[in-house]
Amino acid sequence: MPQEPSSIITPLERPTGVSMGATITKTIGPGGGTLQSVDGKISIQIPEGALSAPTTVGVEPITNTNIAGIGASFRLTPHGQLFAKPITISYSWEGLQDSIGLPQTLGLAYQMDDGIWKFVGASSFNATAKTISFNSTHFSDWSLMNRISLSPYQADLETSEKKTIRAMIFTEADWDNLFVPLVNNPNGPYNEPGYPVGNPAPLPSKFIKSWELAGPGNLNKSNHQSVEYQAPASVNGTATANISLELNAPVAGKFLLMSTINIMGDGWIELSINGSAPVRFPASPVSKMGSRYILANPEDEGGGHFLLTWKGELGSHAFDLAADGTRFHFCPLAPVTIACIYRAPICRLNPVKAM
Repeated sequence: MPQEPSSIITPLERPTGVSMGATITKTIGPGGGTLQSVDGKISIQIPEGALSAPTTVGVEPITNTNIAGIGASFRLTPHGQLFAKPITISYSWEGLQDSIGLPQTLGLAYQMDDGIWKFVGASSFNATAKTISFNSTHFSDWSLMNRISLSPYQADLETSEKKTIRAMIFTEADWDNLFVPLVNNPNGPYNEPGYPVGNPAPLPSKFIKSWELAGPGNLNKSNHQSVEYQAPASVNGTATANISLELNAPVAGKFLLMSTINIMGDGWIELSINGSAPVRFPASPVSKMGSRYILANPEDEGGGHFLLTWKGELGSHAFDLAADGTRFHFCPLAPVTIACIYRAPICRLNPVKAM
């Protein structure tokens, strides 16, 4: 493999995460024990002899400030606690598959005292159980992350719209340690192998084998480390295109990074109720009155049928009773017998398109 300089990643100082829930605590002594978060995402196994005296240990969910972080982050307390024997920190990535990318480059990271996250990789990986583990001798703030990524991993495009897909890396990586970090800083905190995490840089071309497109649209190479995707001029309803990057790797096998593009052909509505995560519905224009449209949800997605009277412009709109306002009527599905409900002002409409 031709020699190529490693990507230079400038370590990025990040704020400390803030609490997102209650701390689960347990007293564990010299005999060892286990502890896990409320949601079961992270668990700690402390072996016999790791602690010299009974210690109250805890797991607290916090905001994930790791720029490459995936899912929730957790604070293990007492923060900075050292152990005489390595403990095992296990993280479940169940339900996070769409954000994982390449499992072989997935690993754990912790935030150092200077605010910089350090990617340490994994001591073991269980694809069946969807768990990844790392053996450490300290408690810190921990996060799941992937050191390489496509940006974006997922995007929604209109017909004929373009999107650049980039291959990025968040840590330094040499040819022999793409999958396993081997370097170590003897003067660093806790003196364990790993790489500082920083703003992403283009993935070195030595790791890139080929780009492929499966589905409608066209793919044009911008350079070796990025491609431009263009959605087709028209689709029947909606369509999906998958863009894959096959990697050159230091071990045998086929390793792919994927980006999924959803092409929105018909009109659509994103509806958020009481600040909840927006849900996207297909919306077919029923009629047009001046600059106003009446749109419907013909497939009864989301638990019922709705009829929306909409002003016509893109943007976010609250619902009101004004003559020129945006109105939303919702008819729940059986067994609810009520015919129609007018919802205002607890609903909010996100970007809308009428075809």
